[in-house]
Amino acid sequence: MGYILEALAEYVFMLPIFIVIEMIICFYYKKQGVVIKKGFIIGWQLLACLMTMIFSITGASGVSDIGNHGKAIIRLDQINLIPIIKWGMGDLFGVVMNIIMFIPFGIGIPLLWKNGNTFVRTTFVGFVFSLLIEISQLFNFRATDIDDLIMNTLGTMIGYGIYYLLLRKITIFQMDNCNKKKVLKNTALINVVTIFGTYFFIGNSIINLIWRSIYKY
Repeated sequence: MGYILEALAEYVFMLPIFIVIEMIICFYYKKQGVVIKKGFIIGWQLLACLMTMIFSITGASGVSDIGNHGKAIIRLDQINLIPIIKWGMGDLFGVVMNIIMFIPFGIGIPLLWKNGNTFVRTTFVGFVFSLLIEISQLFNFRATDIDDLIMNTLGTMIGYGIYYLLLRKITIFQMDNCNKKKVLKNTALINVVTIFGTYFFIGNSIINLIWRSIYKY
């Protein structure tokens, strides 16, 4: 529970930045002839909250972490590129959590974006999101593990399955593209990469600064 509350607090720290970014994104959508629903505005922030919590729980790093965890920026001994075989599947709790964390993500992407409303596209967005986290962990004390990438992607796939079976008729979170000639391609992926980039280049530094001021370290 403590990890969840801390992760929620980190989203609150970043909320002003996320509001500004969402305003910019919505302005761009409107210029492209897209009608933004109130549900989408709320849903986008829920996605940003979910991603920030995943950043916190997985230990994703940011620019402020580079070089702060030892002499080597990238530690080759903490990189596992062999699925299952090298480190095994002994940590069953970690495996399950890596799947569970990404199930809401797999649900949220097709709920928010119609062009993310396919199994392949949603899975790819989840794969890229997990890959970015694993790459960021090259710069801090966490290990970069292909097993995590596989399980996160599997969680996204399960999430999409839940969406397809139970939630695909829900439209309150989706945008209406009034200009049918303009198709906003890969918009879900662009938003996810934008949220990650915001955390990596700005948010992580702000979060670390706030925690240091609170705990005096």
